[in-house]
Amino acid sequence: MPETTTKERNDIISTLVVAGVVAAIVVVASVVRWFETFTREGISVAVPFAGVPADFAPANGLPVTTVRVTEGDVLATGVNVVSTVSLGASIIVSAAVWLVVIALFGTLALRFLRGRFFDPTNPRLLDAASWTMFGGALAVYFLDTFGRNGVLAAAGLGEFLPNSWAITASLIPIWIAAVVLGLIALAFRRGIRLQRDTDGLV
Repeated sequence: MPETTTKERNDIISTLVVAGVVAAIVVVASVVRWFETFTREGISVAVPFAGVPADFAPANGLPVTTVRVTEGDVLATGVNVVSTVSLGASIIVSAAVWLVVIALFGTLALRFLRGRFFDPTNPRLLDAASWTMFGGALAVYFLDTFGRNGVLAAAGLGEFLPNSWAITASLIPIWIAAVVLGLIALAFRRGIRLQRDTDGLV
């Protein structure tokens, strides 16, 4: 088993520290999103709009101006139970997905720290992270859709259909990253086979 160099250990430890910080940010961001969604005035969701013109003053003391709104928060009361649960589940699932992915990367980093670079477990960790990201993003998309539709219906905007591209655009980088992780896992497997072939020749 190859030993890690001092530089490699420092890099891996730095990665683990960053992973811990990112995990804390995920938790804080999820709590903030929860309280922004479930307010005393009702349930609020972000809804994309197709450049709807609106007149308002950007700040106190500034004149009223016309802008085109591409996204806004819709607030409603009396939202049905399914939509309410879906929005809550979306926040929880989103946080859980990122924490699981961070934990998987952290586990991979610890294995690297012990010198286990070409080990059959490593591509499995990458595969797990890839499928978690892909499936998690898909689940959040559907949960958000159920929740958003319920809020729009409760606000009297049941006939309004948000731009589907604007909704899915933020998820595309996640799905691309999931595919890239799958390719990296494939490269790891090929490297493991090459190492075994090389060891067999020695």
